[in-house]
Amino acid sequence: MKLMGGAALARALPAHADDAHPGVVRLLVGFPPGATGDRIARAAAPVFAAHLQSNVIVENKSGAGGQLAVGLAKTGPADGSVLLQTIGSSMVIYPHTYRNLPYDPLHDFIPIGTVATAPIAFVSAPTVPAKTLKEAVSLIRQEPKLGFYGSPASGSVFHFSGVLLQRAMGCDFTHVAYRGSAPALADVLSGQVPFAFLAPSDILDHHRAGKLRILAVTGTARASQLPDVPVFPEEGYKELVNQEWFSYFLTRGAGAATVDRYRAALHQVVTDEKVRTALLTSGLEMGDGSPTTLAQTMNREYGQWKKLVAEIGFVAD
Repeated sequence: MKLMGGAALARALPAHADDAHPGVVRLLVGFPPGATGDRIARAAAPVFAAHLQSNVIVENKSGAGGQLAVGLAKTGPADGSVLLQTIGSSMVIYPHTYRNLPYDPLHDFIPIGTVATAPIAFVSAPTVPAKTLKEAVSLIRQEPKLGFYGSPASGSVFHFSGVLLQRAMGCDFTHVAYRGSAPALADVLSGQVPFAFLAPSDILDHHRAGKLRILAVTGTARASQLPDVPVFPEEGYKELVNQEWFSYFLTRGAGAATVDRYRAALHQVVTDEKVRTALLTSGLEMGDGSPTTLAQTMNREYGQWKKLVAEIGFVAD
């Protein structure tokens, strides 16, 4: 698949398209009510509605790790009546792990921008005596029974964050795949699995209550809600910077005026104080809403994950 430059991807709009102003906008979210993506969409929807002067209805189309919503958006009308909110994994990891993905993320959609990002947290069970990442790595190297980590899904950014850490440590660190965050979290809390990579939004309260410990998070800057927790690069693990991101896309074929309206509306979303408060208190970080930044991120991470997946030979289906 040929990659487009970030600016080119952000600007690649059709010369002729219907720029009608839809009265109702379907905001497709690939996860169930209550999930992080759903909470983001419901916080953003009123701001989108006010700026677009349309009714914005959040539709939860959960299934296949978000693939269902992306596929529906691809085949939906390109008149601005369908807005996709999806995670980065759907666009930059799944193309390399699924052999029959029903969409092409780089060519089937027009990037609008990123509303939020989520660092990936590396946590230890209460039964693990390590208080720091350095101590945890030492224990993993010395005690084979601690060389396991859980994640919400095989082939996810959480899973592959563990692969990156395993490579950096240079020792065995076996992945234990769960079906969702809830069972992975339950096994960490009970000590059934010693470590896990999870989303901060799922574990902040447990961390604050001392029921588990967040040892480090991915990214280049400390998380707003976790100022005392280091990012991996601070501890010498420079490879672990990738985060999950939540971004908006329109179906390829939307006209320039429609795209401009949505990009202006997203700017209102990311600068809205109520949205900001809702996202930050959930353990998320605000995105910048820039289509160019999103396109550049997609191109960069698309290549990074393609390389890793090929090297470990992972296939999801």
